Amino acid sequence: MDLSAIIEQLDVEWETNGFFDSVRNGHYDAKRAQTVLEILRAIHVSEEEMVPKRLVSLLWFLPSFLGWQVERVAEKGGDRAAYERFATEVHNTLEEVLGTP
Repeated sequence: MDLSAIIEQLDVEWETNGFFDSVRNGHYDAKRAQTVLEILRAIHVSEEEMVPKRLVSLLWFLPSFLGWQVERVAEKGGDRAAYERFATEVHNTLEEVLGTP
């Protein structure tokens, strides 16, 4: 999948009624979470390729954002452990896709 398509898909997930908006409101949907992980796993960037600024803005914030929502998901009766596993999986996926310093 090309990076512009990934950007479009992630933008949708950040919009009102998207996955991340739902999480912000304390609602964790494990099925939608898997869709987000599939999007992230579809990112392929070569060592020489420049990453679009918009993609960077959509990705760098994810681990912090997901961490901030743990209590909100738990307060709304969500499965805290499953959500925390998802947040860890997002972090690990980003490490795999983008590398580490």
